Amino acid sequence: MALIARRTRCSVTLAAALLGCGAEGTEPPDFDRPPAVALVRPDTPGNKLLFHFEPDDVVETHGSDGGSFLVHFTHEGPNAVPPADTDQSGVPDFVEDVAQTHEKVLATYGDGLDFRAPLSDEAIADNGGDGRFDVYLVDFAGKGDGNYQNDACGKDNPQQCAGYMVQENDYKGYGYPSTTLANRILASHEFFHAVQAAYDTEQGSVMAEGTAVWATEQFDPSLPDFEYFIDGYLQNPDRSLDQPMPGPVDPFSYGTALFFEFLEERYGAGTVRRLWEKCENGAGGIDDPRWFEQLGPVLGEVADTSFADAFVEFATYNLFTGAYADPSRSYKNGAAYGPVKKEKVAAPFVDDKLRVFYASSQYYRLAPEGRSEMSAALVSADPAQLDGLALLLAVLRGKSYDAVVRVSDPAAGSEAVDTAGADALVAVVVSGRQEGDSRRPGLCIGAPAEVESCQEGLLGTGGAGGAGGGDGVGAGGEGGSSGAPPPGVEPEEEAGCGCRWAGGPPAGAAGIGLVVAFLAALGRRRRGRAATAPAGGVPSP
Repeated sequence: MALIARRTRCSVTLAAALLGCGAEGTEPPDFDRPPAVALVRPDTPGNKLLFHFEPDDVVETHGSDGGSFLVHFTHEGPNAVPPADTDQSGVPDFVEDVAQTHEKVLATYGDGLDFRAPLSDEAIADNGGDGRFDVYLVDFAGKGDGNYQNDACGKDNPQQCAGYMVQENDYKGYGYPSTTLANRILASHEFFHAVQAAYDTEQGSVMAEGTAVWATEQFDPSLPDFEYFIDGYLQNPDRSLDQPMPGPVDPFSYGTALFFEFLEERYGAGTVRRLWEKCENGAGGIDDPRWFEQLGPVLGEVADTSFADAFVEFATYNLFTGAYADPSRSYKNGAAYGPVKKEKVAAPFVDDKLRVFYASSQYYRLAPEGRSEMSAALVSADPAQLDGLALLLAVLRGKSYDAVVRVSDPAAGSEAVDTAGADALVAVVVSGRQEGDSRRPGLCIGAPAEVESCQEGLLGTGGAGGAGGGDGVGAGGEGGSSGAPPPGVEPEEEAGCGCRWAGGPPAGAAGIGLVVAFLAALGRRRRGRAATAPAGGVPSP
């Protein structure tokens, strides 16, 4: 459903009626009213928010021409916006650009991608003045550049929330080529968190940040965020898809935008939206659905395929990035993406107890060194250690891959590929499982005779025969699974929102509960995350 603006009294409300299944004409949500002394907005007197207006700031507002946004700003003091007013409208150009950019983002996500509108805050006591979506322009002092904040959530469904945005007031010292580009990046990413909040606010950082980075790419593919962030996944493909990294900065969660782009390109426009619809409490008769659990049903509906098969395709797509891009076989813009991480090993290669987490993939690159044929096998005396695993063989000649072969029996080692004159063989171990402990098979790669000898050796010595696939972590993923993180790593609490302008100098860090020094050292700028209510050089391939 498109995002629709409707008039309420003398204000324009941002699709206040869109709730539940997205039907028009329903009543605005019944929010839990904040306490009488709640300090929830940057201009609330006496507020103690991290980013806010000063008590003596004279805060003005500007409504967007489309009628869906209200921008709050000041002309004087540390929060002052750039004063230029070339059209002599009485409103600074910067403020007008913020308002206009948000209207464009709204149109893209609504009319273009058919996402639900953010919930209106009209029924909230401290709502910025009316039901329009509020954007507050304040000085982040180099600690970040913006964040979306949930403000109040529904009484019947506390995981659907309304909120507002706080955004950097002038971007001085941030290294952006222009404030217009900065506004486009901030608006497209952070506003999508507001869209998400109309569905469900408790899907975790992978779904929240991955789809927000993906959304920015849908809004404007020329923006650099998507291409920068996806390295967070491409350099960690051996990590379970639904498991964020620990710590305040989580490149993996942002990098999973690549998976959501894969879903949309491979299975058709609207696949990501359908997944968000499945996340709403009560969808499909499930009280509190989790996105990772809903992937299978969504893929079955839109493409009559399983998660396991889709994930093998995703692992295959990721071979065709950077110098190896081929739009006819993979991503349409894959040439702009970095390469997937591959471990360079020598043939014959033996790993007597590989560790494979669910929903993950591992890539091995080997030079044939005169071998005219090569093969690979997964080895274990315990069939359970091979359950759900797939093996791909891709022969590289120059910058082009031969047809990628999915080995029909990963344990047999009998399927060989022609490597005569080839530059490399890339073997990929893929787990299409969505839960459970890691698997610990042996891995053999080499000429067919070498693989056969390796199999006999591993089975003979018991090196690949153990059934001890448990991780000893016992930490559940979002789908209720266990043992997905790497050894000794627990799943993190939901982390903050962060990105950078790849062409400029560091801008420090910011957001709610962030580690500023760490981000500054990384040379990244940081956005605040979507909070819960109410708020007080790439390796060679």
